[in-house]
Amino acid sequence: MTEPTQVQPSHSLHGLRNALEQAERQLVRLDRENIVAFLVGLDQIDAMFTGYGQDQSAVRAEEGRWESLQKRITAKPKLVVNAANNAGGLAKLGSQYAPALGFWWHLDAAVAQRRTQTMQRVGLAIGAIAVVGLLWWGYTIFFPAVASPADATTTIEQLVAAQPLPDALAAVTNARQTAPDDPELLIWEAVLNEQVGNTAQAQTALAQAEQTFVGQPAAFWRLVGTKRQQVGNLPGAAEAGQQALALAPEDAQVTFLLGSVAEASGDTVQAAAYFSQTIALADDANPELGVMAKTRMGYLMPSIEPLPNPAPAETITNTVTPKSP
Repeated sequence: MTEPTQVQPSHSLHGLRNALEQAERQLVRLDRENIVAFLVGLDQIDAMFTGYGQDQSAVRAEEGRWESLQKRITAKPKLVVNAANNAGGLAKLGSQYAPALGFWWHLDAAVAQRRTQTMQRVGLAIGAIAVVGLLWWGYTIFFPAVASPADATTTIEQLVAAQPLPDALAAVTNARQTAPDDPELLIWEAVLNEQVGNTAQAQTALAQAEQTFVGQPAAFWRLVGTKRQQVGNLPGAAEAGQQALALAPEDAQVTFLLGSVAEASGDTVQAAAYFSQTIALADDANPELGVMAKTRMGYLMPSIEPLPNPAPAETITNTVTPKSP
């Protein structure tokens, strides 16, 4: 597994929201491919909040999302621990990303406290981890792995979050040499070229990407909208989201995307409307998405001004004049 490139966190509100959005999505389905990006992303989010110092008023809503995300991680630590174990274990990963001070790097200890283990079993486990670590080190030295599209996508997302878009575009170009027809890489190429002004290249890549989504046009436009939002192209993200909504009006992921774009654009009323629609559509089919939409709704409601009470209706009295005989 190729390790993602570490980048310095962006202290912009846009970068913070993107990082929170990415971490919330990753937590739903953690595995050995994205666990490192998830843990490093949590470090970056923590650093972004530190960058705001004592003045947290500008990120009050984001601070609530961050607290909610940490509570979800604490409530289900095995989601992180199991994924990390498949990638070498939190101890090994933490040593590679020192100082690893966040509690998320030490969730294995929290899980261990809930079990009754003897010192002998602990010693055996440490020895096994050391042996596996040594074997993995030897394997990676003599048989270096070729970066997979998933690894490349993780690196690209980190570069986009830090805003060096030319570097992200270079990473896409490099990844496409080994995966020329990967749909997500093609969309990244199109979206990044849009941002740097390469219109012709963007249109070509977008057309190629669309051909890989045969029979799934809504999924194509939803992914385009998601990537455009990540690079800060909110008008383009909204346009792609509307394309997807026209094709799949009952897709909860589409309405959630549009709600996220509206929230990032400052249209809290429209965002709340889309999140409300997401809650209704997600139902039992996608309960995690429904929970995320409810959480976002909760943060938005205090900032939405209540509608004025309607004026009381006037009572109209009709006087009937009797007709002359």
